[in-house]
Formats: sequence, structure tokens, C-alpha cells
Amino acid sequence: MGEGIEVHALRGVDLQVFQNDFISIIGPSGSGKSTLLHIMGLLDTPTSGKRYIDGIETSQMNEDEQASVRGNKIGFVFQTFNLISSLTALENVELPLLLRTGDGKKRKEKAIQLLERVGLGDRLDHRPSQLSGGQRQRVAIARALVNDPEIVLADEPTGNLDSKTGHEILGILKGLHEEGRTIIIITHDEYIAKVTKRMVRLKDGKIEKV
Repeated sequence: MGEGIEVHALRGVDLQVFQNDFISIIGPSGSGKSTLLHIMGLLDTPTSGKRYIDGIETSQMNEDEQASVRGNKIGFVFQTFNLISSLTALENVELPLLLRTGDGKKRKEKAIQLLERVGLGDRLDHRPSQLSGGQRQRVAIARALVNDPEIVLADEPTGNLDSKTGHEILGILKGLHEEGRTIIIITHDEYIAKVTKRMVRLKDGKIEKV
């Protein structure tokens, strides 16, 4: 067998994201978009360089410390929804709160409030298989908000949706920005990128234009 080839998904990326930013990271498949989001969200650790959140260098934190930052500051929305199929919409949204509070009543009240906010107050007991793609993404957004994160990272959040539903999901994300949250969207869609306040283009692992 031949030797493995080392591939650099990102090379020399230097990016500042400010509080209440609404930015899109856009580029073709393989440009490093998702890798950048995973590093920003403390899901992956960079092989070199530094990563700061609120002025604190996080790339040298251990797994428990990184998990604490993720749990307190960051909410994630993925293209594939990442819902647990055996749980209801309500239970999926409640899930991140299980490690934070033993008060089941408060968990339930908060999850219901968020599902009502995204227009799913009448779908609390539905499982993912009983929901449309747009409804599943709304559940995912409610789950991302359940810990009141300052930052929401959305990886191709409209990629599996029709254009009308995609625009509705984008409207929800825009509303979160208007409330003061920092929203970062990974996308290959120019229309979505133009809705955000700032666009970062990636090509071959490098920032092409900011």
C-alpha cells in the first residue's frame, strides 16, 4: 500500500467574527467551508494556529472545556437535521437541557415555547418521520436555541429544502440575528449569501474575498 496523502482542508485562514455578525461562508464543494465551521464550533481542533472565542484561546482546551463552551455559547443547525428518530419534536428540543437542569417541567416549558416560536406548537408529539423537511429543520433550530446561545452556526441549513421552505428557514435565522445573536451560515447558494450582512468566500481552503 502506498503512503497516505496529507490534505490541508484549510490553509492560512484568518477570520474575525464580531458580536451580532450575520455572515455567510460561501464556496464550492471541497473548499473547506464545513471544516471551518467545525473548527469555529469547537467540533474539530486546528492542527496549527489559534482560535479565540470572547478573547479566550480555545484550541488548547481539553474536551470537557470545549464541550462546556459549546454548550453555553453555540447552537448548531445542520443540513441533515440530526434529529433522533425515536424521539418526538418536543423530546428532541428538550435533549440538550437534560445535562443542565433536572427540572423536567422547566425543560418542557422551554421546549414548547421554542417550538411554538418556530410555528410547530401543534406538532409537539410528532416524530421526525411524521414531519416534512422544513418542519424537521424548524425542530433543529428550536433545539439549537434551547440553551440560549450567543452564536448559531448553520451548515447548509436550506440544502435539503425546496426554495419556499428554504426562504422561510432563512427568515427565522435573520430574525435571530435581529435579536442580537451572531449567525454564521455555510452555503453554496449565492441568494442566501446575499441576504447576510457579510460574505466570506472560500476556495481551496483559503479566503478569497471578505
